[in-house]
Amino acid sequence: MTMTTPRRNHCATATLLALVAGLPLLGQNPAAGTDTGAAQVAQPKYKAIWEPINYKQDLALNDVFFVDDQVGWVGGDKGTILFTKDGGDTWVPQLGGDPGAVGSSISDLFFLDAKTGWARQHYDTMLRTSNGQDWQEIGAVRENGFDFLSPTRGFHPYGGAIRVTDDGGRNWKEAWPCRVKMEVGGLTREENCSIVDLHFPTPRVGYAVGTARITAKTEDGGATWSTLIGPEEQGDQRVWKVHFTSETSGVQIRGMGDARFLRTDDGGKTWSGVVGSAGFDLRFANDNVGWSFREKGVFSYTSDGGRRWTARQTKFPATVKGFSLPRPDRGYVVGDHGMIYRYRVVPIGYTAKGVMDAPMISTSGK
Repeated sequence: MTMTTPRRNHCATATLLALVAGLPLLGQNPAAGTDTGAAQVAQPKYKAIWEPINYKQDLALNDVFFVDDQVGWVGGDKGTILFTKDGGDTWVPQLGGDPGAVGSSISDLFFLDAKTGWARQHYDTMLRTSNGQDWQEIGAVRENGFDFLSPTRGFHPYGGAIRVTDDGGRNWKEAWPCRVKMEVGGLTREENCSIVDLHFPTPRVGYAVGTARITAKTEDGGATWSTLIGPEEQGDQRVWKVHFTSETSGVQIRGMGDARFLRTDDGGKTWSGVVGSAGFDLRFANDNVGWSFREKGVFSYTSDGGRRWTARQTKFPATVKGFSLPRPDRGYVVGDHGMIYRYRVVPIGYTAKGVMDAPMISTSGK
C-alpha cells in the first residue's frame, strides 16, 4: 500500500511557511497573483515642457494669437507681424520683422479663423487681413482691444461707451453709453462709467467690465445692454479683464496692485473671490483650462473653469507680455528680445536645448 498522508502533510507545511514568509507558491506569478504587483506605481509616459522657439531678431513682441495648435501670429515693435503655420518651428514676417526699421508697435491681435483677423498699431490704427497674409489699414481704434462676432460685426470698449462696427472695423459708432445710478457710501449717484474689456461667450450673450461694481450685459448680440451693480467692498473693485466660458459662468480680474480672481455662475449677478495669483490677462482653451500671467514670471492656471488656480514660478529669459492658449495642451508666450516659448506635452524621454519643465495640466475638468 502507498502511504500518501505524509506527502500531504509536507505540502501543507510548505504552503503555510510560504504564506508566513510572504514567498510565492510554486508556479505562481507574483505580479499577477499578489498585492506586490498591484502596488507597483506606473511610470509616467508623458511630461509638459516650455521650449524656446524664438524669433532670431532683437524685437519686443507684444501679443500672440493662435487659431489652432499650428497656425498663429505674433505682433511686435517696428511694425512687426510674424506668422507660423507649423506651430512656431519657423516664423515668417508678414509685416516688419527688422529691428532696424521704423514703424509703430503692433498689439491686440484677434482672429476669427485662419484668414480673418485684426490688430491694433500704435494706439489708434486698426489693421485687418481677410486672407491671413496681407494686411491693410482700415480705420481707427483705441486701446482696450476688441471682440468680433463675424467678419463684419465687432465691439470695442473705450472710455465711457461700447462701440460697434458693422463693416469689419472701418467705421465705429457708439452702441451704448455707460451711465449708472448707484449708491456710494449710502448716497445715490448718477455717474458715467468706464468700460475697459468685454467678451462674448456666444454670438448673442456678451459682458463688459471696467468701473468698480459694474457689469454690463447683452443678450441680443449687442443691440441693447443692461447694467448689473454689485455691492460695495473693501479694496480696489475696478475690473480689468473678463472671460466667460459659457453664457452664465465667467472669471474676472479685479484690482491692480493686488489683483485677484473672481468668479460667477449666475451671469454676473454675483461674484465670489477665488484664491489665486491673478495676472494681467485671462485666456481659456475650453470650459475648463485657463491661464493667467503676472510680473516676475508667475504663471497661474486652472483646470476646472476658474474655481481653483495653481501658481508656478517660471524662468523665462524675459517678461511675458502676451500669450495664447489654442488647446488645453498647447500654448504660446511672447516677450522682449524675440522671446517665444511653446507649451506642449511630449514623451517622458524628450530632450532639447533650452527646454524647461512645465506643469502637467489636467484636461478633464478636475
